[in-house]
Amino acid sequence: MNPTSWRSPAGAPAGRSFPAPAVALPEAPRRVRVGMPQLDAGGLSEGWLLRDAGDRHWEAIARRLGVATDEIRSDAGERLYPTVVAARARYEAPLAVARENQVLELAAEVVPCGRACAHGRVMASLAAAPVEGFAGTPARFAIELLTTFAARAGDGGLRTTVPAPLLARRWGPVGVEPPIATMARAARRGERVADSFAGPALEITGLPLAEIDYQPSPYTDYNGAGLLYFAAYVTIADTLERRMVRRLWLDGGLPGAGGARTPDWALDTSPVRRDVFYYDNLPLGDDLRAALMFFRRDRDGVTTRVRISRAQPGGDGEARQAMADLVTRRIFVGRGGEASR
Repeated sequence: MNPTSWRSPAGAPAGRSFPAPAVALPEAPRRVRVGMPQLDAGGLSEGWLLRDAGDRHWEAIARRLGVATDEIRSDAGERLYPTVVAARARYEAPLAVARENQVLELAAEVVPCGRACAHGRVMASLAAAPVEGFAGTPARFAIELLTTFAARAGDGGLRTTVPAPLLARRWGPVGVEPPIATMARAARRGERVADSFAGPALEITGLPLAEIDYQPSPYTDYNGAGLLYFAAYVTIADTLERRMVRRLWLDGGLPGAGGARTPDWALDTSPVRRDVFYYDNLPLGDDLRAALMFFRRDRDGVTTRVRISRAQPGGDGEARQAMADLVTRRIFVGRGGEASR
């Protein structure tokens, strides 16, 4: 029996053998028709892609442990959740190439990289990209996730916790630490990140180019565990980054390829690479602040860094506690999705 196709009854004691399955659970489909839920104004929705990848990552962890996702518990019986520490996205074609009724092929794999840590990779591909510059070739999108098991703390936050002994014995063997884990540790400590893409942007210090405050929505940004969802960090950062870019380059739009002016950031650029390092979550009802820390334009596109922080009472005014850093590479695209090179 495939472990992911069943679940044990709720409340099964942690650390003991699990009873026979009570209800069959279907696996996430490997083939998805691209429809309106998978699309946004700029092409394939990165928010949807990340949410789908997170679900597949969690499902793959449960498959390895041999239980349903809601039966992953600590020795004390606490429900454990996958807390995302870092995410890396690498898109061989811009997300703007996606079209309605294309078929997306998806697959996920996960391996332990610590007693409480999982390293996963989700691959998605379109059969062929139908636009200029990519026609006739598969469009592949890779998302790498680093997560830890976490339980609710008394203050409503999260604390890293290992699974119950029965599950912990199944969580192995642990391999060599992946580069994303080394990078995430350095980013959290404010140390130099040895990476040719994210490293230079993360080293930039000084005052932000622009800042915007925002209160996330419990209906769209928080997940069923009551946590600000890891994919929501990206959509919030992108939404506020667009506003900051429009504010900075209000007259005539953003400087684009060949000196042209792009009238809308969301339609005239498309992500091809992104690194996200997560440091903290946000209690429901609190405000966050997005700050544009780095902006570099070249002939083909733009690289940015956005820092998301939350307000915290401080001595003089407000001290901002960092929640995440996002480094993103976008290329200029035409309205039909073709790259403007």
